[in-house]
Amino acid sequence: MREPPPPDEIRKATKDVAWEYAAMLAAAVEMTKGSWEGWCSPINHLVQEAFLVHVRNLAEFFGQPRNKGYIYAVDFYAVDFCDGWNPKKFPQGKLIRAINTTLAHMQYSRDRASRSHVHFEGYEHLDGTVKLMRKTWTDFMKCVEPEYRLDIEEWLVKHTASPKQTERWRVPFRELESAFDQGCDKTKP
Repeated sequence: MREPPPPDEIRKATKDVAWEYAAMLAAAVEMTKGSWEGWCSPINHLVQEAFLVHVRNLAEFFGQPRNKGYIYAVDFYAVDFCDGWNPKKFPQGKLIRAINTTLAHMQYSRDRASRSHVHFEGYEHLDGTVKLMRKTWTDFMKCVEPEYRLDIEEWLVKHTASPKQTERWRVPFRELESAFDQGCDKTKP
C-alpha cells in the first residue's frame, strides 16, 4: 500500500496541482478563439497539444489509487490531498488512451478510417472534456484537506495573475471558466 508523502511535500505540490488546472483551462480558452473550420493552423494544433498534455496530467492525478505497490513515490495524486477521494469516480482509461494516441509517436490509429481509431478530435471533444475536468476539479476541491485547499486556491490566483504591462494578455482565474464558456458559445456550429 502506497503511503502519502509528508504534509510539507504535499503542501509544496499544491503549486503544481493549481498550475495544471489553470494551464488546462487557459489552453481550452485559446482553443475557442479560432473557428472550428480553421483547425488546420499550426498554432491551433500546438494549443490542442498543450491542452491534451494538461488534461492527461490531471487525468492521471485524479485517477490513481493509493495502492501502487510502493511505499513512497515522486508522483503525487489526488488521494494524497484528501482522504475521501475515490479515483474510480474519474473514467481515465479511454480518455488517456485517446490522448496518448494523439500525442504519441505516429500510429495508424490516428486515422479516422483505421479500425483501431481512438484519436482525440480536439475541436469536437473540447467542450465535453472541459466539462468533465471542471466537474472533477469541483469534486476534488470539495474533499481537499482545508490546509491544502487554501494553498491551491492561492496558487490558482498567482498562476493567472499578470504583471501590469501584460495585463491585457492574461485571464484571471476567476474568469477562466466563463471565458471558455463564452468562447465555446461563439464557435459552436
